[in-house]
Amino acid sequence: MNKYTHYKNDISQIINTEVDQSDWKLIRKLHLPKKYNEASSEEIKKGIVLDVEATGLSIGHDDVIQLALLPFDYEVTSGRIININKDQAFNGMREPRVPISEEASLITGITNEMVLNKKIDSKSVEAIIENTDLVIAHNAAYDRPMVEQHWDCFKNVSWACTFRSINWLKEGFSSAKLELLGLNYGWFYEGHDAFNDCEACLALLSETLPKRNETVFSVLREYAIKPTYLIKAIDAPYDKRTLLRRKGYRWRPADQLNGKVWWTETDDYIEEINWLNKEIYKRKINIPIKKITALNRYSDSIWE
Repeated sequence: MNKYTHYKNDISQIINTEVDQSDWKLIRKLHLPKKYNEASSEEIKKGIVLDVEATGLSIGHDDVIQLALLPFDYEVTSGRIININKDQAFNGMREPRVPISEEASLITGITNEMVLNKKIDSKSVEAIIENTDLVIAHNAAYDRPMVEQHWDCFKNVSWACTFRSINWLKEGFSSAKLELLGLNYGWFYEGHDAFNDCEACLALLSETLPKRNETVFSVLREYAIKPTYLIKAIDAPYDKRTLLRRKGYRWRPADQLNGKVWWTETDDYIEEINWLNKEIYKRKINIPIKKITALNRYSDSIWE
């Protein structure tokens, strides 16, 4: 529970009713405060929420048109979010190497004319990332490869993802989309703008998971520090694709580095290799394994 909330008004200021609250739900606009909690004597570190808008959804083809960074301070031991440093935030646009697709323009509201001759100063980005303990995105598997194409500072910092680090289904949520998670927690925001999405992601970090009774940020950090392993089912038989998909394997497309392969991330690589040999290849073969930590998770460097 945070000392300060991200709501402008209390429920009692909006609704005056004796109807049981189990029969209705109030959805309020998100108003991110300057701080969620007062600092104590604990060690404090710096985190950053990141979001990008791009010309489309293809990592191998599309390009960044907007980058937003929202720094915050948190206590290491408790995981409590303290200050939200809006005065240190960054929000910039850039002209991409490929035109913005019509679909992307409709979603983001950003047109080719709006980004014409726009540039993002690399030194400004590097200054914000300096001394950052953790970069967080709601879909880091997309955002990290996109920003690493332009700014090397993102390659040398730990990353975490609110989309993949939390088992939202087990927590009772039917969707892991940021807008829908916000609505479930009782707030809405003007989405599809990189900075607004950063604010929403930070608000989500401050929320408490209903089943685990821990904050999203605490569970995310717990996941981030544990090593996992990248397993690639190279040259898997075509007729096994359904079985791989059911097991949780994902397809890496051909337009991405060392793509055209089924892959998964697991914390038990021995069990996974045994399953592949038995169910997919029907024989024992040499399956590549790569250790993943927060420093390389979601990065294209794990595919080199």
